[in-house]
Amino acid sequence: MKKGELTRRNIIRKSATIFNQKGYMTTSISDIIQETNIQKGGIYRHFKDKEQLMVESFHFSTEIMQNHLMTSVSQHEHTADKLIAFVEAFLQLSEGEPIVGGCPIFNATIEMDDLEGSALLPSINEAMDMMIKWLVKIIEDGIRHQELNQSLQPYDTAIYIVSTLEGGLALERLKKDGQLTKIIINNLRQYISMISIERQ
Repeated sequence: MKKGELTRRNIIRKSATIFNQKGYMTTSISDIIQETNIQKGGIYRHFKDKEQLMVESFHFSTEIMQNHLMTSVSQHEHTADKLIAFVEAFLQLSEGEPIVGGCPIFNATIEMDDLEGSALLPSINEAMDMMIKWLVKIIEDGIRHQELNQSLQPYDTAIYIVSTLEGGLALERLKKDGQLTKIIINNLRQYISMISIERQ
């Protein structure tokens, strides 16, 4: 890999962390300079403006999160185990794993939802849709393999799980109470058990 591409990737990697912790609008180019030790001209040699850097940093963060979720889910065969693995891996975001600052989709949504015309909004929508569609597919496969109740609505179920998790991260950030994560995991475990068909 060429030196220029390595520098570009390094800027994205370090910027992703600070954007996810501090916020996309709050983070200044000075913050990026301090984090990367690369001067303003060097940053703008690789990115036409701050918005382009924001978008590429967001994609980097969500890719890390998605890989983390997929790796956790792929270790299981039964749908109920996959859903529980998804829940547990998602809530690790509140502990700074695999990316510091929590869920990048949630963070960006809260910050950008009322900023019409932001270059980041389409990427946020795409990332959320991708996560929901992936969860819908897991649920549809579970119904088809008779591992989940046949009466389930896959999209509704996916929305319920995702909204519970995202709301849990918001409460955890506000209250800073480690017990909240345990409560959410326990309740979603019970819910997943309720919608699962008992294994023979």
